[in-house]
Amino acid sequence: MMEKEVEGYLLKEEGAAFPKKAIVACQGVQGAYSQITAKRLFPEGTFIYFNNFAAVVKAVREGMCEYGVLPIENNTYGSVKAVYQLLDGGDFHIVRGYRLKIDHQLLAKEGTKLGDITTIYSHEQALGQCGEFLHSLGRGVKAVPYYNTAISARHAAESSDPYCAAIASPECADIYGLKILRRHIADNDQNFTRFLCIASRKVVYPGADRISIILTLPHRPGALAHVLSKFAERNINLLKIESSPIAGRDFEFEFYLDIEASVRDRGTREMLAELKEDCPTFQYLGNYQELS
Repeated sequence: MMEKEVEGYLLKEEGAAFPKKAIVACQGVQGAYSQITAKRLFPEGTFIYFNNFAAVVKAVREGMCEYGVLPIENNTYGSVKAVYQLLDGGDFHIVRGYRLKIDHQLLAKEGTKLGDITTIYSHEQALGQCGEFLHSLGRGVKAVPYYNTAISARHAAESSDPYCAAIASPECADIYGLKILRRHIADNDQNFTRFLCIASRKVVYPGADRISIILTLPHRPGALAHVLSKFAERNINLLKIESSPIAGRDFEFEFYLDIEASVRDRGTREMLAELKEDCPTFQYLGNYQELS
């Protein structure tokens, strides 16, 4: 597959396809939403599972896996802060995005009834996305944050406690031999999570129209407006902006931005170079296409 380097960006030639087969790092176990996303992106992929997001990043950075899949934000419950922290200085690049519709189910062992449940395990994001359903069960049911939705399902299947359950994907019911007690329990029936596919190389595939960057601003009035004006001057759409406090600084922030643009455009490359020059810190995270 041919590619050319333009000002430090590795541009795949037009017509180059995103790979279907690769070794891909995912957090959790089989049936996790990260694995479901990875399967959509890499239908012929081999998936290796890790306990946490940092281990996924390490596997990609050290070459154990060609790609990694990470959740970045949910349209109901917000950003996955742990992943944002890994993006900063992570020494890897985003090569694809995917919006997955999340369909949470309440899973338990065969024979367990809804009224029997005393404890429900799931990832904190999933618990937050199902807040109304959990509230409807009353105070007698305890919601326990756990490592991952699919790990929660496996735990419920293996537990000696017959009255525990898990919130996870419908795929987990078949994988771990559980029964679906309640379907579609998310507060929002249009519940989507954005996932990022990362690689160690600064590759840009055809069709890439979203750029993610992290930067800090000079500590002076109008600094953010100056940055935003650069997008307006070039008629570039700002898709997302999120601030995060800088550890050890007195109310100073770094900013994560997504813009609708491509580094194949010379003007975009010039603008990114200007931002790198003007901002105290600047990190290009990737130029990619987001699928759904």
